[in-house]
Amino acid sequence: MTLIDAMPRIPDTSERKRLGRQRGIREVVFGMQDGLLTTLGIVTGVGSAENDRAAILITGGLALLVGALSMGVGEYLGEKSEREVVQSAIDLERREMIEMPDEEFAEQIAYYCLKGFTHDEALTIVNRLVKNPEIWLHEMVRDEFGIDLREAESGGLRATFAIAGSFALGGALPVLPYVFPLPLGTAMWVALLLAVVALFGIGVFAASHTKRNPIAKGLEIVAFGALVFVAAWACGRYIPPLFGHGAISVGG
Repeated sequence: MTLIDAMPRIPDTSERKRLGRQRGIREVVFGMQDGLLTTLGIVTGVGSAENDRAAILITGGLALLVGALSMGVGEYLGEKSEREVVQSAIDLERREMIEMPDEEFAEQIAYYCLKGFTHDEALTIVNRLVKNPEIWLHEMVRDEFGIDLREAESGGLRATFAIAGSFALGGALPVLPYVFPLPLGTAMWVALLLAVVALFGIGVFAASHTKRNPIAKGLEIVAFGALVFVAAWACGRYIPPLFGHGAISVGG
């Protein structure tokens, strides 16, 4: 069968699939950074307050487990809700094309005219699209809502496991030094060092997918992580006294 004889369809190129995989970097960066900073804040805070290795390990382990489960479930439900919103828009457009074909026809011509086609050129294109309803629907949804029909398709559980696994991996690093028989003060500084190295590594990994300078990207991630940790320290230091409580030491 030649290309001319093939049934018209929405192209699904290898480049689109590769970009889809690369966009999965969001789950890795978000999950690992969140796991690192959340668990780091908890274990250093508990370490400063309790000075008890067992309490630190139990608290850190629970934070890691609950956080990973929460992130995974949240990602699944959030992605599912997003697909449902997209599907609702697609269904609306499909109904309008059936119930108001003339209005949708004129609307599509207007979109092509906005893209620089003459009215006659736009008329020719839309007349051809009308003969292929699914392609026409794809064009209408893209032009009117700025979305792709395939965004309503399920991406499986890849994102769910990616963000949960990344959170667990990131969260494990600040807990790891407390497993070894190091003085608790030393373990805290090792945890901080591991967090900095890991955040820089996340930036380098992200840069490998975005063609950015890996050093600059690594420093960017470290800087944002430091801001979050400093904000957490400041909240623990200055907010509790406003309510008559002692300062909560997060990070020393």
